Amino acid sequence: MSERQNTDAQWIFTEEELLRTPSVLDGIPPEVEREQRGKGCNFILQMGIQLKLPQLTLATASVFLHRFYMQNSLKKHHYYETAATALFVATKVEENMRKFGELVAACVRAAQKNHTLEVHRDDKEFWKWKDCILTKEDYLLESICFDLSVEAPYNLLLQYTNKLGVQTRPLIRTAWTFINDSTLTMLCLLYPSKTIAAAALYCAAKHCGTEFPDQDGKPWWEVIGIFIKDIKRACNYMAMVYEKNPLRGEDGVRYVTTPENGVETTRTRARAVSDSSPPAESVSRSRTESRSGSEGGKRMRDQSRTNGEISEEAVKKKLKLHGESVGNGVEFPENDSSMRGKERAHPPPPPLEKTESGELEEGELDD
Repeated sequence: MSERQNTDAQWIFTEEELLRTPSVLDGIPPEVEREQRGKGCNFILQMGIQLKLPQLTLATASVFLHRFYMQNSLKKHHYYETAATALFVATKVEENMRKFGELVAACVRAAQKNHTLEVHRDDKEFWKWKDCILTKEDYLLESICFDLSVEAPYNLLLQYTNKLGVQTRPLIRTAWTFINDSTLTMLCLLYPSKTIAAAALYCAAKHCGTEFPDQDGKPWWEVIGIFIKDIKRACNYMAMVYEKNPLRGEDGVRYVTTPENGVETTRTRARAVSDSSPPAESVSRSRTESRSGSEGGKRMRDQSRTNGEISEEAVKKKLKLHGESVGNGVEFPENDSSMRGKERAHPPPPPLEKTESGELEEGELDD
């Protein structure tokens, strides 16, 4: 196991452990804790929109916030203050720095829920948020054990789609939306980034009706090295949280619970690549039959050609024999009974010719 995997493993918890967080131990119900964590991540999003920060930086800040509250309680640290500090640290980690005054002004506007508010450096709110971020930065770094290495699922998602050979725009956009929604939840504390990326791809495939073909007889989740049960559990957790999340939009993608032992609809087996194409066995059989049929037809044509040549040669031989017999004065009367039978079937040979000396050869008779 690599060093990064060991580092990420210390921030992966079970669902039972998430029910014993410092906030829950302080008397905050788990549902309220999830809601307040989601509001803190939404605060990060509102600040990021004003500062025009990339989604990768916002996701990293959300991970810092969730890890912070695994060591601290929401009763002692307000989620807005933690969110602002987490974003300030994330801009440094992801090298997307903004002027500190602009970041503080964005905090003031997001807290007031007014993005057009004019913020001056002499305002009381400006100095309040400035002192809060600078004071809390060190405490946040200590709480997350100075572990600033975060592997976002976005890059992994693009790697998976490239490896599977399916890079359609609707599929990637839907999966990207899943990852954005997952930052509002505690999913990053339950599963590593590679499982979240695979779950996003799975939900997007079901939503878009996309199937991934097998590679070397392996389904797509084995090709990318993720267990299908972990993928389905992550999707079911998102479906459970998303329906209870007050921040979800009415027109957003609704997540549907997936049975862990259900039939897979995102996999295209190698032996059935296309529904319209016949099976390989029938194709090979038809090819064999057509090949044998063509060979049989060829043999019949060759045989008929040979028979034709033989019959033609026999006719020519008979005509030649008949011509020689007529030239020598031999006649075949049609009604002569003496020519019927054996003689008719075998006409007498033509008269023998004499040699130049006028003598007959040995064994010949003179007429």
